[in-house]
Amino acid sequence: MAGGGHIEWVYNFYAGVYDLVFNRFFESGRRRALAAMAPRPGEKILEVGVGTGACLPMFPGGVDLTGIDFSQGMLDGAYKRVREHGLKGVRLFKMDATKLDFPDDSFDAVLAAYFITTVPDPRAVVQEMKRVCRRGGRIVFVNHFMAPNVFINDIERFFAPFFWRAGWRSDLKLPDFLRMTNLKPEKVELVDRLGLWRTLYCVNHKDAAGPEEVREKTRFLPAALKRWGKRLAPLKLRK
Repeated sequence: MAGGGHIEWVYNFYAGVYDLVFNRFFESGRRRALAAMAPRPGEKILEVGVGTGACLPMFPGGVDLTGIDFSQGMLDGAYKRVREHGLKGVRLFKMDATKLDFPDDSFDAVLAAYFITTVPDPRAVVQEMKRVCRRGGRIVFVNHFMAPNVFINDIERFFAPFFWRAGWRSDLKLPDFLRMTNLKPEKVELVDRLGLWRTLYCVNHKDAAGPEEVREKTRFLPAALKRWGKRLAPLKLRK
C-alpha cells in the first residue's frame, strides 16, 4: 500500500478540481454528518481532513472551528473558502492526522468527512481523534465502507489497488473499522440507497484501540470465482 507521501501528492494534484468534481456529489453526506453532530455555538470543533473546506460554511455561527489536512493544495482551497464566505473563528493547519499537534481533550467534537479511507492507517488516526476530543464528546464520520451487496463487494475488491493509487481505498469493511478502532457508534445511517456511504455517530469513551487491521492476502480472482461458482451452481441444477 502506498504511503502518506503518495496520498499528499494525489490530493495536491486534485486540489484545483476537487470542488468542481466532488463537492456536489458529497454535499448530502456532509450535511447528514453535521446534523448528527449538532454543533452548538461556543463549542470547539476539529475537522480532520478538512480538504478544501466544503463543510466549513455549514457550521453554525459562534463555533470555534479548527481544520487540518496533510495536503497544502487542499488547504489553500480551504483558506480561499474562508475568505469568500467571511468565516470567523476558523483556524487551518497542515498536519499529519496520525500525529495531531493538540493537547489532550482540546475539542468538544471531531468530524472526519470522506477522509478515513484516504489514510494508510485509519486506526492511528482514530486514536488521535479520541485523544484530542474530550471524554463524552462526539466523533462523527461520513465515509465509504464496503457495500453489503456481495456483487458490488467483489467489484470493490477487484478495483481496490487502482482506487488506492487514485487516493482512497474501496475495501474497508465497516465491522473491521469498528473492531480495530474500538468504536461503538450510537447511530449508523445510510447516505445513499446502495449503502456505499454511511454516517457514524460515536460518543468518545476514550477506549484504547482494538487489534491492528489484518489485510486479506487471498488473491481476488480465484476467491471471487469460487464464490460466484457456488451461487450459480443451484441455478444450473434447476435447468
